[in-house]
Amino acid sequence: MRLTDEQKTAVAHDGNLLLTACPGSGKTRTLIAKAVREIEELRGSPRRVCCITYTNSAAQEIEQRASLQMQDGDATHLSVSTIHAFCLQEILRPYGWLLPEFSGVMRVLTRDNPDFEEIANHAAAQVGLRQLKLREYDDFESLSVNAAGELIGQSAQNTAVSMASPYFWRRCAELGYIDFCSIIYRSYRILRDHPRVANSLCSKFAWFLVDEFQDTTELQIEILRQLYDAGGSKFFLVGDLAQSIYAFTGARPELVVPFGEYINARTDLTLSQNFRSSAHVVDHAERLFPRNPAMSAVGKYHAFQAEPVLIRNVTAFEAITEYFLPILDEHGIGLGDATILGKDWASLSNLSRQLRSFGTPVVGPGARPYRRSRLFATLAEQLCGAIVETQADTMRQLERAVFHAVQEITGQPRFDVFSHEGRVLIIRLLRAARRHAAHDGALIWLDNVSQETGKLMYEAGLIDLVQSGLFYASVQEMKMDMDRQQVDTANLRIEDLGLFASPTKALRLSTIHYAKGREYAAVALIGLRQGSFPHFYATSPDAILSEKRLFYVGVTRAERVLMYVSERDRWSNPPSHFLGADGVGMV
Repeated sequence: MRLTDEQKTAVAHDGNLLLTACPGSGKTRTLIAKAVREIEELRGSPRRVCCITYTNSAAQEIEQRASLQMQDGDATHLSVSTIHAFCLQEILRPYGWLLPEFSGVMRVLTRDNPDFEEIANHAAAQVGLRQLKLREYDDFESLSVNAAGELIGQSAQNTAVSMASPYFWRRCAELGYIDFCSIIYRSYRILRDHPRVANSLCSKFAWFLVDEFQDTTELQIEILRQLYDAGGSKFFLVGDLAQSIYAFTGARPELVVPFGEYINARTDLTLSQNFRSSAHVVDHAERLFPRNPAMSAVGKYHAFQAEPVLIRNVTAFEAITEYFLPILDEHGIGLGDATILGKDWASLSNLSRQLRSFGTPVVGPGARPYRRSRLFATLAEQLCGAIVETQADTMRQLERAVFHAVQEITGQPRFDVFSHEGRVLIIRLLRAARRHAAHDGALIWLDNVSQETGKLMYEAGLIDLVQSGLFYASVQEMKMDMDRQQVDTANLRIEDLGLFASPTKALRLSTIHYAKGREYAAVALIGLRQGSFPHFYATSPDAILSEKRLFYVGVTRAERVLMYVSERDRWSNPPSHFLGADGVGMV
């Protein structure tokens, strides 16, 4: 694995390290190199390296890339997961019986689960709140508490949700669910009250490698503190305070440096070379948050000549169709390599519908014409994607889709989906999907394939006969969703469904938060008006700094093309001051 001198120095450091990594600096490569190096010292022992990432996709990427660098048998020495998965698998499930409220049932409640809205609605009703809006569901999803069990973050600012939170957790327990907040809090309590658990974990893990450390919450730091106090493990922490954008979930960037001091970590090492962006994009990022040493563009696009541009006094739709799409054509950038970023889903949904009506393939909010949580939705998308364009990870994605569908139906994890018999089932599903693709239209395909999917899974012994009919029933729900959204179902194609599984030919719309950790050849940032970005509610220095960090993350997703869009509005708001003298100097 080729490393820069900065990366080599970080990987070779044998003690605790708090490493600052600028955007596009190859921190994932550095984490993998560190894991591989330490695993070499652990061969022949039962100890492991634990790598904690912020998202499941990041965990999968590290796991896959690390496997290419390791020898046979080394995988047994590496554990890669999110902090929630780590706490669930290593603390809560084996030691949950130590808690007084232990019930033995712990299904993780996600936003995509149909029961999520029922639980949130039930909790809200107990405090007189009816007809929840998207914001209230977001607040229930992002519930977070501190070490004292007190509600913090975005949810704490919503009085109704704050009052309803005890009812939310109680209803979760009644239905056998646990939410992400409770996973962390209960794990912390176990470590706090039972030190032998931390001792056991530290005897198992020689190193804890933590990515995106700037977005660590107080509780997560307390968990790491308990592990450090137990002794026997070392810490390799990677982050960037300029990219801390999850304060609404309880992230506490101000705790990063004190924790580094607490564990006696080295703090003077930096990854300052940006392999992602052009020199022009890097220059704009440096104007927002100057670094020492300064971030430099060293990647294959460092000499790309197009400077970032500002489009103003038009609608977002006009900016994209009249300026952004032509620029993509000019530079030979495919739709799948471009993105439109906004602060929130609401700002993107209407634009998504407009672009779809315009004939531009899009993925993102408002693009999927049915609820993603429908039982057959994800599996149908993956099968369609395989028909349209088979990818290297097609089988892996289909395995996961089948696994989650069976788990949703039965409530039980069936890991035999990942066996030889599971592969045989998936091959049969693929053959059925391709055979029925000969029919015209996606609706007929959905009807036929959903019925055959139920039959094949029943024959494989994964579900019973009654459950086999749930896939077809799910398709009927998807059709009703499409009718409500007035989708032209007569012209809906299999290719349209496949976009969500393999969006290489579609323009992606995303929030900046969701785009964190990703990169695109071209980026259009919308909503850059004063009063919107930063929001007029953001009046304190901390609030403005938080929004500036969010803007910074959006800017640094771009490799070559960067467009700022300051749409006109009825209040004639000027462009964001982040684009002015105190920002990148565009205005």
